[in-house]
Amino acid sequence: MWHSVLQADSLLDILENFIKRYDEYYEDKETKEQKKRTVVIFPRFHQLRAVRKLRSLVREEGPGHNYLIQHSAGSGKTKTMAWLAYQLANMTNPDGTAIFDSIIMVTDRIVLNRNMAEDVVNFEVTAGTVKDIRKGSKKLADALNGENRIIISTVQKFAFALDYLKHEKSKKYAIIVDEAHTAIGNEAAKDLVNALSTKEDLENMGNYDPEEYDSPLDALMAQMQSYRKMMSHISYFAFTATPKDKTYALYGKDGKSAHDLYSMKQAIDEKFILDVTQNYVSYKTKFELIEKHPDEDKDKLFEQKKALKVIGEWLGKNKYIKLRKASMIVDQFMKFTINKINHQAKAMVVCDSRQSAADYKQIIDRIIKEEYNGAIKTLVAFSGEVIDSNGNKCTEANMNDDGVTDNDIAEKFKENDYKILIVAEKFQTGFDQKLLHTMFVDRSLGGIQCIQTLSRLNRTYWPYKEDTLVVDFRNDAESVRKAFNQYYTETTLTGDVDTQRVYTLKETVQNWNIFNESEIDKVCERMIDKDKVHEVPSILLKIVHERVDSLSDEDKDKYRKEVNRFVRQYGFLAQLMDFTDPDLEKFYVFCKVFYKYLPYTKETLPMELMGMIDLDKLRIQLSFDGAIELEDSPTELKATRIGEVGKKVEDEKKTVAELLDMVNSPFASILNENDKIIKQIWEELLSDPEVVDAARAGNSYDVMVNICKEKFGDAIIEQIDKYYHFKEILDKEKGFALTLVGKFVEAVAKQAAATSSFVYDEEVLKEKLAEALKGEMTGVCSKMRSLPEIIDNFFFVLNTISIPKLDGIDMLLKEALNNIYANPNLTPIVRYTFFNSLVQKYEAFLKKLYFLINDDEIQGQDGKEPGLADAIHAFKCLWNLKYSTDDDGKKFSTYLQMVRNWRNDEAHNAPSSSDEEVNAGIKVVVSLYLYVMAYSITNLEMAGRDVDGAAGTVPYKLPEDESSSYAFAAEEKHHD
Repeated sequence: MWHSVLQADSLLDILENFIKRYDEYYEDKETKEQKKRTVVIFPRFHQLRAVRKLRSLVREEGPGHNYLIQHSAGSGKTKTMAWLAYQLANMTNPDGTAIFDSIIMVTDRIVLNRNMAEDVVNFEVTAGTVKDIRKGSKKLADALNGENRIIISTVQKFAFALDYLKHEKSKKYAIIVDEAHTAIGNEAAKDLVNALSTKEDLENMGNYDPEEYDSPLDALMAQMQSYRKMMSHISYFAFTATPKDKTYALYGKDGKSAHDLYSMKQAIDEKFILDVTQNYVSYKTKFELIEKHPDEDKDKLFEQKKALKVIGEWLGKNKYIKLRKASMIVDQFMKFTINKINHQAKAMVVCDSRQSAADYKQIIDRIIKEEYNGAIKTLVAFSGEVIDSNGNKCTEANMNDDGVTDNDIAEKFKENDYKILIVAEKFQTGFDQKLLHTMFVDRSLGGIQCIQTLSRLNRTYWPYKEDTLVVDFRNDAESVRKAFNQYYTETTLTGDVDTQRVYTLKETVQNWNIFNESEIDKVCERMIDKDKVHEVPSILLKIVHERVDSLSDEDKDKYRKEVNRFVRQYGFLAQLMDFTDPDLEKFYVFCKVFYKYLPYTKETLPMELMGMIDLDKLRIQLSFDGAIELEDSPTELKATRIGEVGKKVEDEKKTVAELLDMVNSPFASILNENDKIIKQIWEELLSDPEVVDAARAGNSYDVMVNICKEKFGDAIIEQIDKYYHFKEILDKEKGFALTLVGKFVEAVAKQAAATSSFVYDEEVLKEKLAEALKGEMTGVCSKMRSLPEIIDNFFFVLNTISIPKLDGIDMLLKEALNNIYANPNLTPIVRYTFFNSLVQKYEAFLKKLYFLINDDEIQGQDGKEPGLADAIHAFKCLWNLKYSTDDDGKKFSTYLQMVRNWRNDEAHNAPSSSDEEVNAGIKVVVSLYLYVMAYSITNLEMAGRDVDGAAGTVPYKLPEDESSSYAFAAEEKHHD
């Protein structure tokens, strides 16, 4: 090795092309200031070797060839790609012309695109060499039309850039692909070639001549098929740690192996990465389910597979199980992980769904707050909007501090306070955070996904990061071993990929005689004609109604799968074909569109089963703790073969008892009465007269917590033989215990509130409000309107219909105010609950008031969902409070800041206040409702909405069932 490094020409090459020096900015941990430091980058030998090898191959073979670089996750692939990009950009032919006109670096994910761009830009010497296209397909087109040497983009932008491309001049391209096993899909590959090819490039292909075809349609289909093939003016440099069989076939050396290999084992041996399998702990969730009503449900039958799926999903969503796991996660982190990496260690929680991520975020935050005094902070990452287990809408923006989303989460996670990142299908590939030490896995992982996910931990941080830890609640050591073994040393592809099998797949679809050649031509002709493309759905729907609907459900399912198989396989095989057949492309275009119209019988799951079963026993037990032994020998990956599509099999039907016997049987000899869960204790204590009387007597929240703690302990000690394991958990996991007690206090409070019933009288409530608030509102009333008029308009707003998502607050606010001011039996706990409700609903009230005045909704900044700050900014009377100089203005300015603080505290599960503080807080928040109302009456009147007109208002109604509590009725209305 040293011979190839220390020779004079080699050293000159390293000095000129590999040693990079640049400035980077970082945040000082003590001062929090941005500081600059100079970084010098020197290549590892495998990086130097790979770039030089590829350079040599390009010089020898020229453009139009593909190369696969298999380097282990965490081994510095991004910097290797950056070095390669600059050196390919500088390579010239003997006549001095560039071998490649442009180097294009692509990924399939924005976060990876950002990582790649940062390294490439840091290596830039001549300004303007690199064009980083983060947003805008037109910008990508401008870069391709221009003379940019290195272009960085996501692969998805190329399809949208086609309309802006000039295709004037034939160019040669080097495409560097990150995460090549997933980055370029079948259609993305075609769009990429289409964007980078001219008519001249197509003519240079030996097997394409538009004059050969009988019709313009066939010529166009041949052209589209050609775009799927490897072109002589494009070279691919594919980087991945985990190539699939298709990756080897498309980019590998002779379609079998990598052109350069830096295996996981070698990277570990050279201490470039850490071995994440050396500290692996797995837990098995053992449980016992029981029937709620065995006599009533004994004759009901359910399809076995569907029922077991429902039970499995129900267990995954069970709040008690999540709470147990969350408690173990926080305790493990706070007692062990937090001390790692010189006390800088961070952790990731990998969830099986977006809802689970939202739930875990809230549960973990509560445990940290209650047990560890908020010592650390968490972030959550998932796409879009999801409803959590409590029915609340959750997004990254409304769950994370400062509303951070997407890439900003990764930046926020760098801050020292943020220690745990909770993810669902995000940051599991390409995410580079050296301080990640521990990963908690609560989702099933297999194959490449297992390696990519766990490898987020393998980055080194010398000299502090000595090891990693995986705590797995779903998978076992053997499945992880199999996944990692496949790519631990050298991997090669065995078997051949036969492009002729595409005809076999086509014939399988044709044998159904569902559509004919004429219909294929009709659809394809209209697909390429903007004026006629709208006719396609009617053609396809007619075929479906006349020839598909009459099939049996089993045949429909089989046919749909065979059409889909052809579509998926053709997109891959067409890239390897050395011939042109426009009929194949037409068949593909037709099937790809037709598939979307084929009837799909959605699996109907027996959800009513959930009301028939209950969790009786639970134990989360250690099943493996140690190092997973990987095999030090080459492995083979088999090329995919064509098989029969799956057939529907009639599902056997079982009773509830039989289903539970199947589910419980693995743990039948393991679990015993010691594994009984807390639900039984709850039922006993909720009927305890001392506990119930304590709640009704008006004890404070803190007093109720202490009473419940004592009763909890007594119940467990009295039945120690029954709850032995549970007591061990409570003793060991204090956060879990505190959370349970808090939940129990809430349950007691709800039960106490449900026993009270009183009449809602709006006029009486108005009088009580005026009496209670007249002192607070004196200054405002002297400038604006009288207090009775302000209160009348306040209730006018609540009684006026706007839009459903804003009207949901009406009954909730009335319920809270009516309980606070008119219910003589209100307990401190319930009063505290209603106070929090008033604080939380202030933002929604402002949004409704704004809508009634402007007939439009408040807009958030940068397209984000509007928050409290946006709502406040929408009202000049509130926004200007911070500039107030008079005493009354200063008072309400303080009130507004208090409400903002309380809202934040409640969102983060702040501890309760004393009764006096709650009563004072109620006066503050209700005053703010009336303050903004006072300054908005004129605007309401100008908008044609006034109390006298009262059009569009609805009277408040009590629930029809007199036995229902007031609170319950309001809650039902809100959820509707």
